[in-house]
Amino acid sequence: MKAAAQSVATYGLAATTLERIAAVAGMSRSHIRHYVGNRDQLIDALWEHIMTPYFTSMHEVLADREPGTALPALVDFLFGPQMARGEDDAVIEALISGSMTDVRLRGRIYDSYSRLEREIAKVVRDSVPGYGSAESLQLAYALICMAFGHSSLTGLPFPASRQAGMRNLALGMVLSLELESRPAVRRDGNGTGADKGS
Repeated sequence: MKAAAQSVATYGLAATTLERIAAVAGMSRSHIRHYVGNRDQLIDALWEHIMTPYFTSMHEVLADREPGTALPALVDFLFGPQMARGEDDAVIEALISGSMTDVRLRGRIYDSYSRLEREIAKVVRDSVPGYGSAESLQLAYALICMAFGHSSLTGLPFPASRQAGMRNLALGMVLSLELESRPAVRRDGNGTGADKGS
């Protein structure tokens, strides 16, 4: 997997052949075929290899959290060091770019991101009672777009305040949902918003 990642990052997806991966790995092409399969199977395995740690880290961050702390923890994860630009980004970008002309790979990548969208949406619904399925998916999609766009631009010399500002904007979005879901406090203290004597 390391050899495949190095090849994709260096040469791009189109130029990543089993022969090239085998050369980087110091193995024969037949060994690659025997243990991993054909090129499509290897690319699928590479995508899984790259994405699994992100899902695992997110699950660890959210494990056993009270609903009131889950959304801020999710935002901290999406805009924190775990998602900062790293060596995997060139591989992810090459695979996503390659998926524009490879329907099979596009479906594989979509499966991963739609799973991420569903998992984030579930955190939203668990944290904000009464928030609907369609709305939670829309918010999840927005957070994914913000997080991955943010990550892709962190290598550019924008001021640090931009990065902090993006996280704070995302946090403001999710916290506003929690505020909206709380029952209004009545002026008479009973929680319906009616005046005394009405």
